[in-house]
Amino acid sequence: MTGRPTLNHVAISMDPGVLDERGRAEVLAFYGDVFGWTEGDNSGEAGNPLILYTGAFGQFVYLLPADPPLTAPPLDHFGLQVETRADLHTIVEQAKGHAARDDRVRVIDIHSRTTHGPTHEYTLTSAYIGFLLPLMIELQHLERIAR
Repeated sequence: MTGRPTLNHVAISMDPGVLDERGRAEVLAFYGDVFGWTEGDNSGEAGNPLILYTGAFGQFVYLLPADPPLTAPPLDHFGLQVETRADLHTIVEQAKGHAARDDRVRVIDIHSRTTHGPTHEYTLTSAYIGFLLPLMIELQHLERIAR
């Protein structure tokens, strides 16, 4: 094997009512504003999925109308890593702005924890954000500090 596989996409079956014209517009508005995601071309796909490009080459979230849709416990999620703590704070503040206007937005605020290793300390700073999808998104910033 020449290299390890990398994450390409997350596919989530959704309630068709959430992916009607109005729902698609709401999903696109929220995830576009908060995360910078854009709508991808679905013209070659069956079932009229909503494809959200994350901005990283080859990475996307694939939302497919289905009956039954995926249901998940409130903290089930997938994770995204950000470059800086400032990026994490900016995204969380954007989500909080939406939450102030829409009670369907869920935000679990920023928290940090440090793990002590033999040569380094690792500080994980994270927050959770959810809107209409059955999975939340955990944002993470990981800092490695030599002792």
